[in-house]
Amino acid sequence: CYSNVKEKMATRVHESAVIDAPIAKVWGCIRAMDFTWWKLVEKTAVTQGASAAEVGSSHKMTFKDGSSWTVRLSELSDADHFITYELVSSEEPLPVSSAIHTIRLRRITSSSQTFIEWVSDYSSDATQAVIQDSRFKKLEGFKDLQAVCKA
Repeated sequence: CYSNVKEKMATRVHESAVIDAPIAKVWGCIRAMDFTWWKLVEKTAVTQGASAAEVGSSHKMTFKDGSSWTVRLSELSDADHFITYELVSSEEPLPVSSAIHTIRLRRITSSSQTFIEWVSDYSSDATQAVIQDSRFKKLEGFKDLQAVCKA
């Protein structure tokens, strides 16, 4: 039995919401990879690649608290309405060694609304504080996105 062995496992944070806007409008915000809808983000800039939506492009995200990340767009699907981006580096030390995030949209067919999922997979060194912070920021991000899409 392995009862005395403490294995580290990767950690997944999954949050979802319904945005009261059609999928085309929500997708326009997400696909741009500029995160202008998220109040935590001050600005983003493409640092590598021909466009923000080019798979493999790198983006510097500067947050309002002064921290910044470099992320790489690893997947984008206009047909399935999702992006996946991974953390490449940070100017400040982060409490995790890796993080991969996916934002996926689904059309709600009975209304003009959009179901959104935001999933983050963190390396095994993610602490409970990192997990809780990720959950809180996703939920706040959904509120911010709703406000932008409603306007």
